[in-house]
Amino acid sequence: MTTEMENSDAEQQQGVKNKSLYEYFVAIALGLMAIGQWGDTKDIAIEAWQLTLSKFTHKYEYESLNHVNVGSNLKYISTHFGQPKLIKKSKYHENLNFAYYLEKKFILTLILEGDRVNAYTITGLVDDFVPYGLLDKREKENTLSIADNYTEFQDFTLDFNNVEFLLVKEELGKEKLFVNQYFGAVGYEQNINASKAEFKGLYEKLNMNDEAPSLLADVKRLTKQVRNNFYGVGEVSLSIVADSVLTDFEYSLYYKK
Repeated sequence: MTTEMENSDAEQQQGVKNKSLYEYFVAIALGLMAIGQWGDTKDIAIEAWQLTLSKFTHKYEYESLNHVNVGSNLKYISTHFGQPKLIKKSKYHENLNFAYYLEKKFILTLILEGDRVNAYTITGLVDDFVPYGLLDKREKENTLSIADNYTEFQDFTLDFNNVEFLLVKEELGKEKLFVNQYFGAVGYEQNINASKAEFKGLYEKLNMNDEAPSLLADVKRLTKQVRNNFYGVGEVSLSIVADSVLTDFEYSLYYKK
């Protein structure tokens, strides 16, 4: 009974919020119509609505990101996000480039071979930014930690020198056309619920013996602890994905921190 009441209250609050947003938008549209022709006002009103959604929710960003898929080409992505803010070459694969869209709430990284998207990742830059599933394009719930997102991972990597991160790769098999999912926690300025000392200790243990029986157990424990803010899907190895992650220095430089 308590759960039903909580759900009902949440739905009512969301309904009030949506109504407020709608009323706010209508007021803007009517004001714009009073000072110009409908054709111009329509374009301005659409932009105003998008800005309103972005200010109060993440819905506009989530729906925009739904246009990105493995196999897409850069020209198509550019119709939704414009030109990339930054392009880097892969250190490990001469035919791959990384294209970055550095947005206020997230970083969208395309891993490109020519103009084809072989993989892409999304790094959330605000605590409650959780994009829709990259394969099913549906809203995700109860996926706070890395472990909440995968069934079983086949590879992992971590660092604490250039940027603190823990990334895992889950292979999906032939039913999903052999693509991989990538999840992780990237430090930057966010609290990912793990200290630098924890990353350093695990990193040193990995370098001493990457087959130590306790290492995998430690990694699995950390995936249950840290907050997931990194999402990806694609056809590339985890080392390529890790290579595409901006360092702390690059993040500070491009975001003027």
